[in-house]
Amino acid sequence: MILKLKIFLSLIIISNAVFTFSQNLTFSPYSRFGLGEMNSPVFSQIGALGGTHIGFKPDTTAPLFINLANPASISGIRLTTMELGGIARFSEFNNGSEKVKKKTVNFSYACLGFPIKQRAGATFGIMPYSNVGYDMQTATEVTSVGTVTSKYSGEGGINRVFFGLGIMPFKKVLYRFYQSGERDSLFAHKEIKKYKRKKFGKELLSDFSIGGRADYLFGNILQTSSVIYPSSTYYYNTRRYRSTTYSDVTAAFGLQTSFVIDSVGKRELKKKVRIGFGYYLSIPNTIGVRNSSLAYNYSLNGFNEEIAKDTFLYAMNQKNSIRLPLEQGIGMSIKKGDMLNFAVDVSYTNWSQFRYLDNVNTLKNSYRISCGLNFVPEKYAAGSGAYFRRIQYRIGGFYNTGYLELKNTEIANYAATVGVGLPVGLFRAFQVVNISAQFGQMGSVNNGLLQERYVRMIVGFTFNAGGNDRWFQKFRYD
Repeated sequence: MILKLKIFLSLIIISNAVFTFSQNLTFSPYSRFGLGEMNSPVFSQIGALGGTHIGFKPDTTAPLFINLANPASISGIRLTTMELGGIARFSEFNNGSEKVKKKTVNFSYACLGFPIKQRAGATFGIMPYSNVGYDMQTATEVTSVGTVTSKYSGEGGINRVFFGLGIMPFKKVLYRFYQSGERDSLFAHKEIKKYKRKKFGKELLSDFSIGGRADYLFGNILQTSSVIYPSSTYYYNTRRYRSTTYSDVTAAFGLQTSFVIDSVGKRELKKKVRIGFGYYLSIPNTIGVRNSSLAYNYSLNGFNEEIAKDTFLYAMNQKNSIRLPLEQGIGMSIKKGDMLNFAVDVSYTNWSQFRYLDNVNTLKNSYRISCGLNFVPEKYAAGSGAYFRRIQYRIGGFYNTGYLELKNTEIANYAATVGVGLPVGLFRAFQVVNISAQFGQMGSVNNGLLQERYVRMIVGFTFNAGGNDRWFQKFRYD
């Protein structure tokens, strides 16, 4: 009960952190497009693996982590688990002639997961969905007018409150096969090949899991654009504000299954190899929004003060909608004992069907490939030097083509990732401090564009509860 009270109080404190989302988590000028810079629903552990999550199945024994990104894996939660994280980002922007550095630190995620009997698990929590933060200007020479300056700025973002549920509906199929007369009959008649085929099919079915995640999206994005003319008696400057408020629900689904290789020919493997597969789908949902727009002309007096002339657009609290893109992908994982876990993902997002208010869609479909390796020398090591053998070491990377193509240049995003999981505590409760770092690059200095080189660091905390702190479990006493 003490741990449950701590978790409850922690969630109350974390809920106050929502207000810190107003601080920009990005400074990228490319967040001007679409919904801003999108945040994948992964925590520090998965982030260190290049964000590889579709086929990745976390352990079902402590220390246990939550793979929120593919909700099918939630079915493997066997202990009440809490995840908390914060993020620091260091960026350097380069236009080919000068460089500017920016940095920010903020709250990243909070999630609580718990088992439901022996076949299911559930999670709920909060994290950012997208971020907007840019301040830029361009200058254009116009004949008979002079230098016309355009300024663009934006801030805010969208947050998500999520609830996920995963279930293994056929979990006992393989166990029942082992206990059945059919298995004994196949052995008695030496039908080994038939037995292996039966076992393989029932193993895939027994490990099959399906899950869904509902995301409540909320937040506000404020965008401002200005056109400023040189001193002239013929033209007025213009400024436009647009505020978009989000409040609606969308959903994602996932599938996972796996099978075990315990021998090669007649040779038994010392460490069993588990091959896993996964599928992920984020539905192309239409969400409701409210937007307000204001546009007016103005001039500048001798003191550089604005003098408003007339308003030519005024629309407050208008109902509208946004069409989210379809996202889907497949993944595969290979796990050897408790030591090695390798995973790879390929995903696709149909941004060409994205619709944002009355804007003309110029986005292109994007592809993402990622891979990651998790290595722990000895998960349950004891004795001298045991701590360092229990540390989890992670490495990965990803390449994302991105949804932007400006001046015939693809705005791709790619990074190498590393991380560690530092264990704290033994036996009754397991806690892990997860540190991940992403060293990446987005954009290009070619054709007058901007390149961002960044380092993203996420520090996460995982708390696994054991003993009487398991929720939704029935206990038997002798």
